[in-house]
Amino acid sequence: MSQPSAHGIIDKPSRWPLYFQAVFWRVLMGLGMYQHKLPAPHPLKPGFVKYIDTTLSAVPGRVRLVFYTPKEYGTPGNEGKKYPCIVNFHGGGFTMGTATDDCRWATAVCEQADTIVCSVDYRLAPEHPFPTALEDSADAVMWIWDHADELGIDADR
Repeated sequence: MSQPSAHGIIDKPSRWPLYFQAVFWRVLMGLGMYQHKLPAPHPLKPGFVKYIDTTLSAVPGRVRLVFYTPKEYGTPGNEGKKYPCIVNFHGGGFTMGTATDDCRWATAVCEQADTIVCSVDYRLAPEHPFPTALEDSADAVMWIWDHADELGIDADR
């Protein structure tokens, strides 16, 4: 808790307890997500990964974008085909989770809707307080839009 200092200025509370709680819950969630991926049918492995620099956040950083692609993506004779893209922001309240947590859902969407799924690995709180995750997410959407042609994405869909 904050206590008044000798100069009458209130000190900021320490964020260390939040950090340690987040690490504890992230480890437990990581174990659960590992077990979630074990049973058959196995989810798709990401087709490719891109790292982008942030532009909106006051704190510079990099965001990982994990792309799940249909089986025929990039195969010979299919080079010019453009796919719709669904951008996925994993759950976890901006404090836990990773871009690969929704791999089973991404697999189902890729296979049934013939679309690319991009899962955003935004930076998490408390290390990166609000609104960093939202700014990272907006950066991801803008980057995908700007690079749609080279990624084989139909920007109109």
